[in-house]
Amino acid sequence: MKTFLTLIALTLLSFHLSAQHTIVLTNDQKIEGVVISIEHDVLTLATNGEEEKIQMKEVSSIFFKEYVPYDGAFVKEGEEKVLQVDGFTVKYQIKGREMVRPPKVSIGTEDKGAVVVKITIDRYGNIKSAEPGMPGSTTSNQYLYTKAKTAAKSAQFDENLKGPLTTEGTITIIY
Repeated sequence: MKTFLTLIALTLLSFHLSAQHTIVLTNDQKIEGVVISIEHDVLTLATNGEEEKIQMKEVSSIFFKEYVPYDGAFVKEGEEKVLQVDGFTVKYQIKGREMVRPPKVSIGTEDKGAVVVKITIDRYGNIKSAEPGMPGSTTSNQYLYTKAKTAAKSAQFDENLKGPLTTEGTITIIY
C-alpha cells in the first residue's frame, strides 16, 4: 500500500514539477528528475513519473536547479543617473543601487575628458574596486584616470544585504 501511494504521489508530482535536480553518475551519464530521498546510501529519484533508486557510490554530483534573479554582473539597463559634484558632471549606472555619498572630485590640471570607471561594490555599498578607462572614455590621460579612480573609490552606495555579494556598475566623471 505504501509503495502504491508513493507511486501515485510521484505521478502527480511529475505533472506539476519539472526536473529540479541533475544527477551526474560516475559513468558521466546525466539523469534529470526530483530527488525524493537519500537513505542508507541509496538515492531515490522521480523521473518521468517513476521512482528510480541509485546507489550513492554511483553518483558523482547532484546539481540543484534554482532561479538566481541577479548575480551582480554589470547589466546595462535602467537609467543612468546624473549629478553635479563641485562643478563636475558625474554619471553612474548600477542595477538596483542608489548613491548615498557622491565621489570627491578634484582636478589639478586643465586637461579635459570623460573617464568611465568600472566599479565593484559590496553588499554594504563600499567600493571594492575601481578600474578607469572603460569603453566610453574620451581620454587616455593617465592623470585623469588616476583622479577618476580615486574619486570613484570615495563614493558610497546604499546597502543591499539580501543582494549579491558584489555588484558591478560604472561611474563616469566628466572633467
